[in-house]
Amino acid sequence: SNEDGNVWVTFNGEIYNYRELRTELIGYGHTFRTSSDTEVLVHGYEQWGCDFVARLRGMFAFVLWDGRRRRFFLARDRVGMKPLFYLEQPGLFAVASELQAFQALEEFQPTLDVQAIDMYLHYQYIPAPLTIYKETRKLPPAHYLVVNADGTHGAPVRYWDVVFRPDRSCDEDEWIERIDAALRETVSVHLVSDVPFGAFLSGGIDSSSILAYMSELLPEPVRAFTIGHRAADYDERRWAEEAAQVCGAEHHVKVIEPDALELLPTLVQHYGEPFGDSSAVATWHVSQLARRQVKMVLSGDGGDELFAGYHAYAAVLWEHEPALSTARHVRHALANGARAAGLWPRRPSIADQKFERTAVIEPRLRRRLWKPEWADLVDGTRAQFEEQLASSDGEDLLGRLQRFDLLNYIAYDNLTKVDVASMCHGLEVRVPMLDHVFIETAAQVPPELKLRPATGSRAARNGRLVPGAPLVGKYILKRNGRRFFSDEFLHRKKGGFEVPIQKWFAEPYREELRSRLAGPSSLLRDFFDEECLSDVVESGAASRRGAWKAWSLLVLAEWLSQ
Repeated sequence: SNEDGNVWVTFNGEIYNYRELRTELIGYGHTFRTSSDTEVLVHGYEQWGCDFVARLRGMFAFVLWDGRRRRFFLARDRVGMKPLFYLEQPGLFAVASELQAFQALEEFQPTLDVQAIDMYLHYQYIPAPLTIYKETRKLPPAHYLVVNADGTHGAPVRYWDVVFRPDRSCDEDEWIERIDAALRETVSVHLVSDVPFGAFLSGGIDSSSILAYMSELLPEPVRAFTIGHRAADYDERRWAEEAAQVCGAEHHVKVIEPDALELLPTLVQHYGEPFGDSSAVATWHVSQLARRQVKMVLSGDGGDELFAGYHAYAAVLWEHEPALSTARHVRHALANGARAAGLWPRRPSIADQKFERTAVIEPRLRRRLWKPEWADLVDGTRAQFEEQLASSDGEDLLGRLQRFDLLNYIAYDNLTKVDVASMCHGLEVRVPMLDHVFIETAAQVPPELKLRPATGSRAARNGRLVPGAPLVGKYILKRNGRRFFSDEFLHRKKGGFEVPIQKWFAEPYREELRSRLAGPSSLLRDFFDEECLSDVVESGAASRRGAWKAWSLLVLAEWLSQ
């Protein structure tokens, strides 16, 4: 609390700039009883009011009680590293950092939100403000909410935003130096702690870069933790080992066996609502591995979104970037005229393409999957999606796509996955590339320094982004990575932090999967068409995308049963 006990806080997270804030607040006359980062929250609120949250650098979710004004102040960090849920029922307002905590309240009377289930089937997560229950909500990242003592409140207030606006005042070499300085600074800030540190190491350029800077900044070898797979096309242990050797790290590896179904009830219990990203299995295991030796790790999450590492960015740009020659401009104009006259198929809009690409279970299949009385739910998910995409108003197309992923996929999938899987082992994960100071630097990198034509292509010889030409992401991050790693390491085919669920569903679990999804006792049959469920079971062993669909339904079935 503060000095007179009128302001109290309950807090989850870390404030990295608390020492600077503490010094400033002491200068204003505040008296501190501790040296912890928590106490700067009560005094900061006293001094600056609601706006103080914009001064914080860190990962946080907290609730303040203001006894003089008889109100609560709820706030969440800028990108959603820490969760915050609230419950509203007649006569009851409650706040928690886990959805399942509300079950401790005798008054809690949850109602299933079926629209949220369709959003889950689309995204493999439920985006804010929705949760699986109608009575509970997620506070969106970068927002605060003021709640009066009687439970009344206005809308959440956004206190931070990012727009991808390129700064071309620097040339390529100067941008490399800016990225180097920004990475070194953010890693240094995230290394402030009194407990042993480690690093998650997938072998990709993002986690390897974080490890490289940690190794330069710390006096002792960094302990790095990697998950491997027996399926060679999913396994990147070779590259992780190379990164560990280059950085002089102490490398620890665990190979995941096909035990996903045994782990599934535990995962579902901890996530509290359906969460279908199968890489949560690998994150759970690597967190368990790391916690045996350290209490805190740094992760490389965020590099793909900030530096355009996903293939989908190039695919959308190919379709929608402006024509780069007069002849191509004329062809586009003629094609658009033919589309307008109904003589040519309609060109997919940016929203069309992004909506389809974000879908784990595509809209056409979901309409078949839902029983007829719920098929219109797909339209509600589309409306929510378009509202989110419309708010991503960067000056260029690539920036709009990146901003959408930063505010949605990063917050509700990536960071949710990491926070839950790590905290259930008592491991704290810090994410230097998603520090807001670093994000604001990366958002100024021109798009041509993120996506580049592949070496040897005609577009590369012309030095231009030609629609349809093969593009390679993370260009500036890879150029900076030459400080540490070989070209072979930096320019290999991109992998992903995935688990081989397709192979698991092909044989070990095929019949059990069929029983859980489409068998007589499956709770999914209350909502979904039995024949379509059987089709998804078959697709689970046939392709990687089919396996994602089957896994998402399997998680939902387990959640319903719990």
